[in-house]
Amino acid sequence: MPKNVKQKTVSALEDVTLTTNEKILKECHVLYTHPDNGLVKIAEELGFTLLAPRKKITVILIGNHSAGKSSFINWYIEEHVQRTGVAIETQGFTFVTSGRKRESLTGNATLHLYPHFKPLQEIPGVVDYLATEVSTSKQKKFSLVTFVDTPGLVDGDMKYPFDVNEAINWLGDLADLIFVFFDPIGQALCKRTLNLVEELNSRHPERLRFYLSKADEAGHESDRQRLDSFFNKVESTFQET
Repeated sequence: MPKNVKQKTVSALEDVTLTTNEKILKECHVLYTHPDNGLVKIAEELGFTLLAPRKKITVILIGNHSAGKSSFINWYIEEHVQRTGVAIETQGFTFVTSGRKRESLTGNATLHLYPHFKPLQEIPGVVDYLATEVSTSKQKKFSLVTFVDTPGLVDGDMKYPFDVNEAINWLGDLADLIFVFFDPIGQALCKRTLNLVEELNSRHPERLRFYLSKADEAGHESDRQRLDSFFNKVESTFQET
């Protein structure tokens, strides 16, 4: 079969399987990437650099150590791509996206797949802690989303191999949504998390969404008192900003 005929056949099959939202995003992307008269090509001829818009929205997940970020991703896509557990904590940044086959990518391959994130390599140490997990899951709206799982945040003497605050702030500026996870039952509220949320809220309040992990397990009076204290602390933090 001639190559151009094969490509048209593959394209036709894709159009049949894509949802309406996916087709719209694909058409918008082609406006930029068409090899002859796409906006990227036109910008190049005019001496400008233009990146095509991302095909998916980017959702960054931040929160305390063991706050439930990785568990949320596994639940959403209904596949165990992120390791979870009290003793297991995400050490770097993991991009979780949908694709035709299951595979794992390392730092440089991740930046090649996501050119919008290449400025991350300017933060010393980050590239070695970048990874991508490609899943074939079709659950919910996963085909339209790229999740970015981030290191669990802790206070004290914890040493990160890169400037975690700078990296998360940079990702927050680029993300479409920022999911903040708290575990008010299992641990005290992390000051580092609050500081980061304060900074992101001052610039992008419309992007933030807050989730209380294990809030449904607050069965004892002591747990409910802890929840009340948690809400008061978060409320006072945002009243100061």
